Amino acid sequence: MTASSSPRGTATASPSSNCIAGSVTVTHSAGDASVRSLCVRSGTAVTVVLEPRSQGSWPQPRSSNPMLALVASSVTDGKGGIRVTVRAARIGSASVTWGPASEPLFTLQLSVAAYPVQ
Repeated sequence: MTASSSPRGTATASPSSNCIAGSVTVTHSAGDASVRSLCVRSGTAVTVVLEPRSQGSWPQPRSSNPMLALVASSVTDGKGGIRVTVRAARIGSASVTWGPASEPLFTLQLSVAAYPVQ
């Protein structure tokens, strides 16, 4: 499943029954909202693709809770874009931010839900 920061490709889900499992890609381009919320199941791999910025390269990502949202890899391409993989490891909420805490350039807010018991 692919999630875009534009309204056309929303994969954001609030109720835990609509949370994404497996893997998802979130793409952020210039002009998109600087905060993105996403509900995923534990174990989900979230790939964040940040398009090149005109003001220089993207800073390294920071997780508010690495035990819950682990930044597993971060690769910068030759054009200044960055591709980051975040693993949703545990149930709860965490944010991954790029830039200073006072004024982040982009924030991914993750809500990690358990798989439903049947």
